Amino acid sequence: MMLKDTSHRYGALSQCLHWSSAILVIALFSIGLWMVELGYYDNYYHQAPALHISLGILLFGLTLVRIFWRLSQASPQAIVGTSKWQHQLALTIKWLLLSLLTLLAITGYLITSAEGAGASFFDWFTIPSSIQLSSANVDSAGELHEWGAWLLIALAVLHAGAAFMHHFIKKDETLTRMLPFTKSHNRDT
Repeated sequence: MMLKDTSHRYGALSQCLHWSSAILVIALFSIGLWMVELGYYDNYYHQAPALHISLGILLFGLTLVRIFWRLSQASPQAIVGTSKWQHQLALTIKWLLLSLLTLLAITGYLITSAEGAGASFFDWFTIPSSIQLSSANVDSAGELHEWGAWLLIALAVLHAGAAFMHHFIKKDETLTRMLPFTKSHNRDT
């Protein structure tokens, strides 16, 4: 398998970044839903947010790599038979997903560091607090973080649904060109 993207499929690095990000998004969303329901005396009251923060930092790092990689690579061409508006919509949704991931990282950092504490990455290092927010601004950042997460999940479901539609209904290679260990009918795989 090639590291770089070709005109017909995504390379190993794009695939790895894509699927790692997808797993982290699902994990972070699940942990986020779980941790906001924890009471003060629950065993994981402090551990769940620490895990959420560390995984969020990891996802943000992957997102930055994905953005730089995407800007440096030619994207695979549209699948034959895909209309121009569908291709443009797919590109728009991909960039919206990356933008939302960035927004969630920023708002998560603002919430975490609002009182002057840094954001710790698995106790290996801490990103220091650079700005302190008033309680009203922390609440606003929290709402933006929550609504952004729900919007991210909605767009991810739409993105996955479109991939499944292409795979099972249109029977084209839209999904398989992002899957590792699959063969393409095109010559540059």
